Amino acid sequence: MDDSREYEQVDRRTSIRRKEDYFWLKRLADLTGEACLAVNRRMDIEYIDDKVFDVLRMDPPASGTITKLGQLTGVMAERGYFGKGDPKVFEALISDLLVNQRLKQAKATQIINAVTPSGQHIDIRVSLGRDDGYLILMRDTTEQELQHRVLEAALEIGESGYWYYNIKTRDFYVRADSLRQHFSPENHARIFKEGFTHAVHPDDVALVRSTMSETIKSCRPAHGIIRVIGDDGNVRHLKSSIMPNVDESGKARSLCCFFTDITKQIMTEAALRQAQQEAENLLGLNNDFLGRMSHEVRTPLNAVIGIADALVNNSRDPELTPQLKLIQSSAEQVMVMVDDTLEHAKLSEDAVELDIRDLSPGDLVRSICSKWRPRAEANQVKLTCTVHEDVPATAALDGYRLEQCLGNLLSNAIKFTAGGKVQVLLAPTGQGEKRHLILAVRDTGIGMTEQSISQIFLPFKQADKSISSRFGGTGLGLSIVKDLVDLMGGRINVTSEHGKGTVFAISLPLAMAEARTGPRPVPKAAAEAEPRELRAEPSASPQNAEPVTVRSSPPETTVEQAHPPAPAGTPDAPSDPDKPYGDVRVLIVDDNATNHIVASSLLARVVGEIETALNGQEAIDMLKKKRFDLVLMDIHMPVMDGIETTLAIRSEPSDYQNVPIIALTADPQYQQARLCRNIGMNASLGKPIKLAGLMQAFEDVLSEDGKSVASAA
Repeated sequence: MDDSREYEQVDRRTSIRRKEDYFWLKRLADLTGEACLAVNRRMDIEYIDDKVFDVLRMDPPASGTITKLGQLTGVMAERGYFGKGDPKVFEALISDLLVNQRLKQAKATQIINAVTPSGQHIDIRVSLGRDDGYLILMRDTTEQELQHRVLEAALEIGESGYWYYNIKTRDFYVRADSLRQHFSPENHARIFKEGFTHAVHPDDVALVRSTMSETIKSCRPAHGIIRVIGDDGNVRHLKSSIMPNVDESGKARSLCCFFTDITKQIMTEAALRQAQQEAENLLGLNNDFLGRMSHEVRTPLNAVIGIADALVNNSRDPELTPQLKLIQSSAEQVMVMVDDTLEHAKLSEDAVELDIRDLSPGDLVRSICSKWRPRAEANQVKLTCTVHEDVPATAALDGYRLEQCLGNLLSNAIKFTAGGKVQVLLAPTGQGEKRHLILAVRDTGIGMTEQSISQIFLPFKQADKSISSRFGGTGLGLSIVKDLVDLMGGRINVTSEHGKGTVFAISLPLAMAEARTGPRPVPKAAAEAEPRELRAEPSASPQNAEPVTVRSSPPETTVEQAHPPAPAGTPDAPSDPDKPYGDVRVLIVDDNATNHIVASSLLARVVGEIETALNGQEAIDMLKKKRFDLVLMDIHMPVMDGIETTLAIRSEPSDYQNVPIIALTADPQYQQARLCRNIGMNASLGKPIKLAGLMQAFEDVLSEDGKSVASAA
């Protein structure tokens, strides 16, 4: 065989072999999605897959037009692939890879993530092939690089990281750049290699291990907070979620955990809790101060209002009456502000409790309106009250709180509707569990703008800045109404038109008797031992308004019970026919001498005889020596307060055990009045006291037929 034939045979075998190689390269490209390019050492292109042009984002040239690597980069440059970049950069990059591969003599594959001048990321791998040729594999990694950068940014901004644990090999991979500043380079490298085990807080090590074991066993994710300790000694809190990677057989093969450093959040929450606690403590101190202030202010106001009331009722000079009434009304306005401020403070700290009882909502609303009618008439306002015929005869409500709400609404309506009309409507709505009572107050007054409506329920806010200067007030009335309505489970709505009037509507649920949370109705036997009465007193008492009393049927008592026999040797009280209670001897028990003067001034033309005591013990000593028909008892006193004194009087068998007692308290809240009733007092009056209130209480407990009627505010 000559040399030429032998060469042809070798060349044919080489050609067949290469075609077979190119076939498998094509299959490799199809399977991996990578673009394949085969060149010889002279940079001649021996094989190029169409995917190369997809990776390089260029249209395939005509077949056979590109035979060298340099031609490929030249075409790319002509088509603007590199933008303003130099196409030789890409060619030089490939050449460097080929040279490096040649020097390493196929011991390793050369890999580089190239970035073209246009910003495209291409993963290029070069491996030395047969016959000194090169195999170049390319993959477009631009999208993956973008996702990686987004992940990097998210981890950095969110102070987050992740770790991966291979259950079989026990290898860790950790990404925790956000923690790098808290660890030395050596410890950070150790965390990267071994995980957080050595950095976990000692108290959390067992929890971490048990959680990982349970996650592997159950193949269910786990969530929690893990603490790690940095080299600086500071504890970092990592909110972690561990997810198992489960294979086809249902076994966990690895764990992946994503964590976020929430140390700042926890520190902020701790600081907020501390600040909240300090604020609550401060609020408690403020409320205590307001409570004490209310009590202390009531004492001098009691003197001003009481003495003015006594002078109004006893004055023979008609010219002084307007001035005295002005003093009285001004003091009452101060009292309203004190009461509103105290009520707002109690509502702010959730210190107000409801007392749900069966009562007649229609009767209550009518009585409230009747008490406000004198104020309306004084302001030339026509006040009407309509109770719908379908309003239930009884309902489970807190009458005291409902009166507070209606009283505040009426106070505003009358104040802002001089010469106009105010209408009160009570009607039911809905069916079954959705049954509600609607209590509406409509006036034809000055009205409000939309901006004013948005602020009226905020504390210390009024419709506009001129309201306070023109009409007075603290801006707390409607805020208190809103809080009380919310407390009762209702809603309040308001519609208004500037210059034409306003409508406030309160919707209260009509709770079924068995669903009430307040006190149950008093059984018959208990009612006989503890009769009750609902005295409705508005939060802002109108001038010259007589209190209206709604009473349950009281038990009958004998005259001897109401007026026990006097001890031997004690003369009866002098009888004065010119006085309504001229045969009644009254003992006033109060530690404040000013209050003695006020009560004595009010009763001077009412009762036959008045004596005073400075504390409970002194009162008991006087009761043992002398017969009294009625005791006016202060609550807060030294030595023995009014509660202790009443309990002592009622618990010890004596001639004075059943003497009628009327409480005089600087705390007119419903709870205080209930306490007075429950310990055996017959009535309760809030300071400052007025003659009208005293006369009503006298009528209740010293009725003409000798009945003793217990009152409950």
